[in-house]
Amino acid sequence: MGRRADRSRRRGLPRPARTPGFSWSRRALLGATLLAVLAVAGPLLPGLLDAPVRTEQVAPAPTPVATPTPVPPRTPVVPPEPSPVQAAVAAADATVTRRGADVGIAVLDRTTGALALNDEADDAMNSASLSKLLTAVDLLDRGADGRVTVSPQDRRLIRAALGPSDDPAMNALWTRFGGRSGITRVAERLDLQDTEVPADPSQWGEVQLSARDMTTVLRHVLETMAPADRDLVLGAMAAAPDTASDGFDQAFGLLAPDRRGVAVKQGWLCCLQSSVDLHSAGVLDPEGRFLVAVLSNQPFGYAAARTVLDDAVGALRDVLV
Repeated sequence: MGRRADRSRRRGLPRPARTPGFSWSRRALLGATLLAVLAVAGPLLPGLLDAPVRTEQVAPAPTPVATPTPVPPRTPVVPPEPSPVQAAVAAADATVTRRGADVGIAVLDRTTGALALNDEADDAMNSASLSKLLTAVDLLDRGADGRVTVSPQDRRLIRAALGPSDDPAMNALWTRFGGRSGITRVAERLDLQDTEVPADPSQWGEVQLSARDMTTVLRHVLETMAPADRDLVLGAMAAAPDTASDGFDQAFGLLAPDRRGVAVKQGWLCCLQSSVDLHSAGVLDPEGRFLVAVLSNQPFGYAAARTVLDDAVGALRDVLV
């Protein structure tokens, strides 16, 4: 022990302090014990010395971004097929060969909005019974707006005036609901271009209107009237009998048996200035696509005048239906 002490002093190192009651023999025994413990428990120590395991909720992996679908090449825009109404009116106009016949032809295609007119389509003619439709439209539209009361009796008069074309029914409506003022209201509301009231306020058959204006009125009936009123008007026109209430055979033009339209209003007026006015206007097809008006002022003679309208409407049907 003396030599070791000497070496410590020579190196200038302090001598380690002893713990009271602690001997080197005990230190040796403790060291041997520790070695024995390490030999037995050594394989377990790494796990015991590791930090505690912490579990965290990991957000799921982002959804893979789908591969972009290739953009197909643009399909060339194909313009819609032209409406057939112009060809139809041209074909109908070509059938008019009667000398002195003034025949206005207008066809509106509600699908495309195309309106085809011949040269006489804006000629104003005596309306004959077509004015019954304008009077009915005025009354029903005012009723829908709450400006007048339309009674069940009034509706019966409208059916009679539009279907069998009953003149007494029209007289009652014309007298009770404004006569010429009703025509003026319809012309202003629908922006009719060729419609004028009669000079004689009692003569509703002398209201002036054109084939062009009639297609506008028909379109209003189908597209903008109140549904119940529209059904009343179209139902009455669809039920028009071959023989009118005054005994006139109205099975011509759009009411001809072999080419009957869906809902039609006819008109006839005789002998003003030695001529006849004969008209046929209505819905041509069940889908309601084509609205047709063929109005004519012709030399005296209903038989020949009917043939003119039959031929014109037949040409229209051949192209459109």
